[in-house]
Amino acid sequence: MTTAARLPDSTSVPWTEPPTAEEILARIDELGPGWRERRRALDEAVEFPHENFAEAKAAGLHALTLPTEYGGAGVWLPGRYSHWYEALERMAWWETNTAQLLQVHNHAAGIIAWHSTPSQRDHFLPRIAAGDFCASLGSEAHLYENGAEVLESELTKVDGGYRLTARKGFASVAATAKYLMVWCAVEGDTPYAHRMLFAVVDVDWDGVELLDDWQMLGMRSTISCGVRFTDVFVPDDHVVGTPGGWVTGDPRTFSCAYAANHLGSAQAAFDFLAEYIADRPDLRDSEAVRVKLGQMDAQLFAARACLRSTGARLDRGDDPDDCEADAVRTMHLAKDAVLTIPYQGFDLVGARACHERYPLGQMMRDARTFTLHFRDDLYVERLAQLALGNGFSAKGGRGGSTPFEAGTGATAQATAGA
Repeated sequence: MTTAARLPDSTSVPWTEPPTAEEILARIDELGPGWRERRRALDEAVEFPHENFAEAKAAGLHALTLPTEYGGAGVWLPGRYSHWYEALERMAWWETNTAQLLQVHNHAAGIIAWHSTPSQRDHFLPRIAAGDFCASLGSEAHLYENGAEVLESELTKVDGGYRLTARKGFASVAATAKYLMVWCAVEGDTPYAHRMLFAVVDVDWDGVELLDDWQMLGMRSTISCGVRFTDVFVPDDHVVGTPGGWVTGDPRTFSCAYAANHLGSAQAAFDFLAEYIADRPDLRDSEAVRVKLGQMDAQLFAARACLRSTGARLDRGDDPDDCEADAVRTMHLAKDAVLTIPYQGFDLVGARACHERYPLGQMMRDARTFTLHFRDDLYVERLAQLALGNGFSAKGGRGGSTPFEAGTGATAQATAGA
């Protein structure tokens, strides 16, 4: 998959003109072999991929979702959704942890770009284009506490800005971020999603504490730690968006991005299995092994076809609710592929697959951890409701949340993070 590419020097803008999908993929393929080579060591050490991020910044992969007028690639925007999903799939094929982190950063950067005022764009976007990374903090699920997640982070109005006291979990990119984009709400009595906006908090401000709580089965090098905010002052010009703007004024969701990441990881597992089996006459000559490998191939084709179709619908500007229903279908298929292919691969390869010199074990751990970000059962249940004539809404008729807002029946991602 490697294609030669010229990476930009550090003094240039990330993208001088809107790139084609092939140009983005070429830059990814320049870096991918190094990412894959470091994968096991980063997992064992539970270490953030700082070297991968430095390379990604030099290649402009941190600016994929920034508008082109600020030196970005202009993807995850009307007419250019598919470019984003192809890039994520390719990054995940090389190394899923780094792909997930760049996904989160770019989603946060894209949200800041979309929802900021002109003066806020002029402040934040050149800094992001120059290499300041962003974390997206939506989840309030605590790793060491049981019970349902309750979304309650609110900004309290004071002179010149707001005060924020909150605790967030699963803060991917926080280990290297300049900005923590916090999903929170202004005070009020209306549903949370309709009061929600974004506080862009500098990581070194007083009252910000990164927690050492990332001891996980998989996705270990993402270091998606918790963050505690204690009476943090957030000036007015660091509060981005209008209350409910993510719900009422932004058609985008994250579903296809997660599907793309899962699909790339599943393809990497399949390619490892195919290469291993091809080198073993006893395996490649087994009809049972070949049948299972063929089924996996068809499974990947189905998920990819759905992803390409949904991306094309988004690029055309089709109805957002219809597109999101297809995106949820795609995410379900991609989750199934990334969970089953590595797992079934152990039966094909045998006991040798358990040795740490092979990647299948980490692939399975990463897949099991990553796919739990969105609970698949909750999403496919909404597809059943659609089939039963009860409708479907990406954001609750421009409302709702993730986890679901009581009574809306939405799969909306108003508070999902990124």
